[in-house]
Amino acid sequence: MTIETRMFRESDVRDVVPEQIDAAWARRFGEVLAKLAPSSAFGVGYDTRITSPELAEALRHGLSVGGAAVVDLGVCPTEIVAYAVATDRVSFGIMVTASHNPEPDNGFKLFPSKALALPLPALLATLKRKMSGTAKLKSLRLPLPAAGVLNLIPEFVERVASMVELSPFEGIVALNGLNGTAALVAQPLAEHLDLSVRWCSSPEEGLPREGPDPMKPRLLEQMSSFTQKVGANLGVVWDGDCDRCVFFDESGRNIPSAYVMSMMTDYFLAGTQGQHIVHDSKLLLSIQRAISRHAASSSCVGTGSGNMRAAMQTTQAIYGGESSAHHYFGKMHGFDSGMLSWLTMLDVLSRSGKSLKEVTAGYRSEVAVLPEVSVHVQSIEQLILALEAYLSDQIIEIETQVGRAYHLTEGMRFSINPSTTEPVLRLNFESCGSPKQLVRQADDIVQRVWQHEKLSHAGPPTLKIA
Repeated sequence: MTIETRMFRESDVRDVVPEQIDAAWARRFGEVLAKLAPSSAFGVGYDTRITSPELAEALRHGLSVGGAAVVDLGVCPTEIVAYAVATDRVSFGIMVTASHNPEPDNGFKLFPSKALALPLPALLATLKRKMSGTAKLKSLRLPLPAAGVLNLIPEFVERVASMVELSPFEGIVALNGLNGTAALVAQPLAEHLDLSVRWCSSPEEGLPREGPDPMKPRLLEQMSSFTQKVGANLGVVWDGDCDRCVFFDESGRNIPSAYVMSMMTDYFLAGTQGQHIVHDSKLLLSIQRAISRHAASSSCVGTGSGNMRAAMQTTQAIYGGESSAHHYFGKMHGFDSGMLSWLTMLDVLSRSGKSLKEVTAGYRSEVAVLPEVSVHVQSIEQLILALEAYLSDQIIEIETQVGRAYHLTEGMRFSINPSTTEPVLRLNFESCGSPKQLVRQADDIVQRVWQHEKLSHAGPPTLKIA
């Protein structure tokens, strides 16, 4: 096995099975990790991918060989692993998943407890260096201690239900877990709260061919149609390991994360003082308005769950929003939760007395946003130089503290960020000005950017207000 550059990311490890990650690699990974965190009790959960049970078993074996105590958390959403750490059931959680990536990708999300004092970026850098070595696995023929089994789902359902004093919700909720882990918690949670839900059943077995990513065009359309078909007041879809949460209104229209983040900011800050909010730098015009309404403090951090979790815990923030549809909660010890995201949105609607379409209209009137554009480029540096030269007479301000973003004339802002999970560049456009002008300016920029596109044979996407 060789170590590819893309395997070790800012917050996790992810690559193709079995070409880059297989059972032998997972065993070695567990052995190395156990020695980097001695005296730790590890909890291992895994998602519904075909390769996940085998990788999870190999990982548990490796951890045991390395001298660690191991608990099997079973098939579960990622937030169950985070919950196991937050409630001190284990001191280090590992989730076997590749999140929204398509199969055959798989990998590991790491959740060291704060008490271990192991910063995730440094830990991953050390793991990468040690996994690149030539040390061989110890024989697995030696007797290995059996991992204890800990099913935290029933307890988690009770706990997360108690985190929101949910006002009565009489409508129908359309749910879609994309054949991932969401239903394992969402269904018993719906029964516990006596909610009327309808599940969007997929015609295909296993994960969607393009990956369990709620924002893929085919899956967006599927959920939009289903929400309308069942007459739902709210549509909810999660990614494969259930830590991303995407919403649809009663007309089947997807609600951009920029607005969801602002809704939740207004919800959590209402009637409070001295609270803190964390957000990323991709789309921030809308959430900054919400923060200003309540005179709250905030932190803008780089994209990625590791950055968000660290900032949430350091600042003791009440809420954190990431433009990729991850929502982080002080109630969850700073971790992101697809389940608490869903219940929070239900309460936002219940308390407003309005439809989601009506609630969203107020945020749309303040700030216009476009769907994210992804592009493969040979050289980010060359692209940035070319763009800045072309836009020199329109640029008012350049942000470089967190990521890179540009404020242009007519109230427009756009950001450029390398993806932390895929080898692409992400472009996000927003404006406090005219939506039509935003589309015109963004289209001009995307046309220029597409001259640097190295993979797609198709032309640039057609842009429209999200």
